[in-house]
Amino acid sequence: MASVAGAAPATAALGGANRSDYAHVPDLRSVSVGRSGPDRVVFFVFDEPLAGNAVNASDFRLGGYASSQQLPVADAASVVGTRPNVVELRYASSDPDLSQVTYAVVDAGAVRAFDGNQPNRVDSTAVDGADGRSGTRGHTTGPDLVGVRVDESNLNANVLIFTFDQRIDRGSVVPGQFRFLRVDGQTEAAGALASASDYEVAVRFGSPPGDALVTKAVRANVGVGAVQAADHGNPNLPSQAVVAGQGGATALPDLLSAEVDPSAGATSIDYHYDKPVNSPIAASFLAYTATGVPVPGSSAVVTADGYTVRVNHPHPSRAQEHYVQAATLPGAVRDGNGTAAAGGATATGGNVGAFADGWTSAPDATAVTFDRGNGQVDVTLDTRLTIPSVDPAGFSLIDGNGDLVQAGALAVLSQGSDGAPGPQTVRLQFLPQQVAVSRALEIAGYDAGGLTGVPFRGSLSALDPANAVPVAQALSPAATAAAVAPVGTPRSRLTRRPVRTVGVLPASVRRALRPTRDPRRARANSRVIVRFLRAAQRSRSTRVTRVAAPTGAAKRR
Repeated sequence: MASVAGAAPATAALGGANRSDYAHVPDLRSVSVGRSGPDRVVFFVFDEPLAGNAVNASDFRLGGYASSQQLPVADAASVVGTRPNVVELRYASSDPDLSQVTYAVVDAGAVRAFDGNQPNRVDSTAVDGADGRSGTRGHTTGPDLVGVRVDESNLNANVLIFTFDQRIDRGSVVPGQFRFLRVDGQTEAAGALASASDYEVAVRFGSPPGDALVTKAVRANVGVGAVQAADHGNPNLPSQAVVAGQGGATALPDLLSAEVDPSAGATSIDYHYDKPVNSPIAASFLAYTATGVPVPGSSAVVTADGYTVRVNHPHPSRAQEHYVQAATLPGAVRDGNGTAAAGGATATGGNVGAFADGWTSAPDATAVTFDRGNGQVDVTLDTRLTIPSVDPAGFSLIDGNGDLVQAGALAVLSQGSDGAPGPQTVRLQFLPQQVAVSRALEIAGYDAGGLTGVPFRGSLSALDPANAVPVAQALSPAATAAAVAPVGTPRSRLTRRPVRTVGVLPASVRRALRPTRDPRRARANSRVIVRFLRAAQRSRSTRVTRVAAPTGAAKRR
């Protein structure tokens, strides 16, 4: 669930799972971002040279923490001539904010192997070098406020400059959503937009002289939708920052912090103030998920210390692992004199208690275990699901050649537990003989611009259904030792992987084989293969005729 993409190993599947590793099939190994002249470029690195046929840019996509959101299709895609195992995506007509991507996904059949022309299978991986932090404490999918300062270049202009952590859509700025607080606790709203750049917004307040002087600002607030992210249009959430060079304290209670209760199954948040408070209004306390959904409080009490309000944020989805921001509306609490406090906002949550450690808002698979004796497959997910939601049709077994063994599990034996946040295990039932010949598990989900299926839904589903669906994954039950050629490796230094099967079965044999759905079909397929091998053995046999040695020939040893 949490997104610290830069920490992801470049050679691992999404969520840190063991990657798939098929013979004769190009396997996705890593994805990195960069720049080529004025263009942004993305490199999809595979584990073997690719056929030189044209590739379609729409088969390759980049996404962020919100699993359903992907960048637009790149302007061009091509196999790099000097790096034949690499596909380069090029954005020439746009300049996407690649720092916010967390995953990359490639469609099945997007590329083919140079040796054998076999197509790849669907796969995804974390993006190497991206530094998006959405889903962690205080970081949402929209632009987050990171600082406020007075524009000292012209104090007569009476301007505050607000800095955000993501590129913003400059045309989306709503000046009336920018405010500052004076030391007496009163709020001043902005009057007009002065300027906007990629990461900063300068807003002008009331003309001096008067109480609206920005030099009197000690704190600044930004309301919902003040700005939007450049790529997906995600709005900012309520946020607050101390004005640079100021202490930040006002005469009224100021919100200092908010902490999610880490206890198993807990749904409360403690809001801490710098002064004693009373008369809390539960509905005026809002917990926000990283994807921007607010969950209002249902009950609120002031704790014994007098400075803390404990607010319950219950919801059928049990979504506290998704909370990253807490906000209060004006009047949520009052001071000892009965004066209503101004609204505030602060970071919260951020996977407290190791709620999750994946790369998207949906559950990400971090491991898979095959029991070849009883046909059971255990899939470990980084966070809990909505139960029931697991669809056995969303899981497929793949053999070492990249061929489908079985589409869909026979049954779901366990969906884990939704009682508390944290990693969960889904247990699936296949036939033992299917698992015995399989080398990877494919999980349906979002691929490049589409949806291959919904294998399960995360705990976010009641609040944000689209972003509770996972990204398509392929993962192996065992680590592999295949080397990954880094970007820039010349063709002369690439070596083909050793062939792990004997040729390709003749068309007549392939037609005779059928999907292994039950023991009877498994035995029938086995007989087809045995007949083929025996026939091949006979065709290689050669009659040898003994020839008499010439008279007087010496005996050989």
